[in-house]
Amino acid sequence: MKKVLFATSALVMSAGFASAEVAVSGDGRMGMIYDGNDVQFSSRARVKFTLTGESDAGLSFGGAFRVDQENYSSNDYRSAARGTGGSVWVSGTYGKLSMGDVVGAAEAAIGDLYEVGYTDGSFAGDVEEISFLVGDGNNLDQGPTALYEYTVNNISLYASMTDGSDTDWFTTVGADTDGGLSDELAYSLAAKYEGSNFWAALSYSKHDEAKEIGLAAEATFNNFAIKGVYMDYEDAFDGDLNELEYTAGLAGSYQMDAILVKGFWRQDKYDLFGTAGSEKYDSFGIGADYDLGGGAVLAGGIVDTDYLDDTVVDMGVKFKF
Repeated sequence: MKKVLFATSALVMSAGFASAEVAVSGDGRMGMIYDGNDVQFSSRARVKFTLTGESDAGLSFGGAFRVDQENYSSNDYRSAARGTGGSVWVSGTYGKLSMGDVVGAAEAAIGDLYEVGYTDGSFAGDVEEISFLVGDGNNLDQGPTALYEYTVNNISLYASMTDGSDTDWFTTVGADTDGGLSDELAYSLAAKYEGSNFWAALSYSKHDEAKEIGLAAEATFNNFAIKGVYMDYEDAFDGDLNELEYTAGLAGSYQMDAILVKGFWRQDKYDLFGTAGSEKYDSFGIGADYDLGGGAVLAGGIVDTDYLDDTVVDMGVKFKF
């Protein structure tokens, strides 16, 4: 990806800074989406700012946010200035600490299933994304999430948390629900072991009474990759008070020169509110990317999911600048 620098190397000649740099990059896409009923055009363009620096003592620090995240008028309050959009970080000998709209420890270790389509899964409601209790858009009513990462040899350790308070102050907008779920501390712990061609991870997360235990592994064999994820939940309710019991998923990919083929399967099991029954939701997706070079990729995907009770398709070109 070609990056245009506002300042290739902006040296600050004051104590505490050795160098600082601001880079601007972006992404865009254009294509078509079939939503099960109609074919629609879809396009977007975004710009991202990445700020990095290093102190005289060798301490690295930085931050990143997209232009669309700096929106004070948005109803969801996702703003880099409020800590609920973008992120800032500091890194040194004892690990890396990030704060903002960051992933939680479980997601940092495990991640999601493979994205398909030129919209990277959003045309189907992002069903490839695992439901983590902490971070990455959750708990925003408490302001920034904090994530700590430390790696020694082949083992990486992660810890994340929110502050357990939605009290409004002059840079953070909270719901101030006075005793609601947004007032409860959310935290996550995870460990990951990486071998030569595989990794395995274990995580634990908690938000109020809701608990989550995650187990995942991924391996690569020549041009093939396969990933498995299993998440076990307790007292994790959706907006209709149905209780999520577990999520299981498998994903695979094959790289052949400029062509990348990807697919996934996911199943979520719920205990239904007000009944003695349960229900399973299955989602399947397959897609292919063709690298055109220079940051342009021709991509398309098909997803069938019980959540939409339909099959949806997208195809188009995505760009990185």
